[in-house]
Amino acid sequence: MTEPTQSGPYTGQPVPPHQPMASVPGWAPPPQQGTPYPYAATPPAGYGRPASPPGDPAAASDRTTGALLILGALLALGSSFATLDKSVQHIGEEEPVYETVAKPWSYSSGDIGGKTESVMQFSGFLLLLGALVAVAAAVLLLTGRSRRLPLGPALAVGGSVLLLGTTLSVLTEAFNDTQWDGDGRTTTFGAGFYLLAVAFLLALGASVTAALGTRRPATALPAPAQPPQPWQAAPGGAPGAPAGPGAPDTPSAPGAQVAAQPVPPSPPAQPPAPPTQG
Repeated sequence: MTEPTQSGPYTGQPVPPHQPMASVPGWAPPPQQGTPYPYAATPPAGYGRPASPPGDPAAASDRTTGALLILGALLALGSSFATLDKSVQHIGEEEPVYETVAKPWSYSSGDIGGKTESVMQFSGFLLLLGALVAVAAAVLLLTGRSRRLPLGPALAVGGSVLLLGTTLSVLTEAFNDTQWDGDGRTTTFGAGFYLLAVAFLLALGASVTAALGTRRPATALPAPAQPPQPWQAAPGGAPGAPAGPGAPDTPSAPGAQVAAQPVPPSPPAQPPAPPTQG
């Protein structure tokens, strides 16, 4: 007859103490409800809203050229309806008796207080043509479409140069009227001449910025670098390495990364049963 080795009721095999499971590299416990997903990438400190890309020099040059062209075209159109120069003729020390008034669209002459004759000039047509082309080029530049069209940069340079040439041509005609001064004749410039001079300077600046903009074409900015994800790298930091000692060594294609396969932990060993006496 077999007797128990200890007094009192036999309680069976002793329960082994709970041992924490050792974590295996590359394996994480399944997520629990209410807790964050363990495989989600944790952004580094300071990572959040991406920083704004630096300004494009070509786009800034286009906006500057467009603004200069708009202002120059408006001043050129305004000067076409104003007086460029006015010449008066004196006889001795008496009051002026004869005058001529030059405008881009007309040229009038005659006695002061008497009958005058007027003829049409075509300088206004040049200013109108240059202003229209400049406005069309300015719209393309300010809207950013000049870089998308094949002839966009060429139109910007052409509009600037055309406005520059027309304003310079009309200014030269008005300035040539001063060569007849003398013997009682005096020429003074009007408001149209000064408006046209400012338009010429704006067209000159637009031509320079447009020419410089063609030498720096707009390029696509590189996308911001993304942090590596946990499933894109194997344990140990080597992409494409086997997940454990028993994992097969499978060759991967060039440029591809093999995700690490998690290895489940082995169950703890059971303690031996206590000896019994027969």
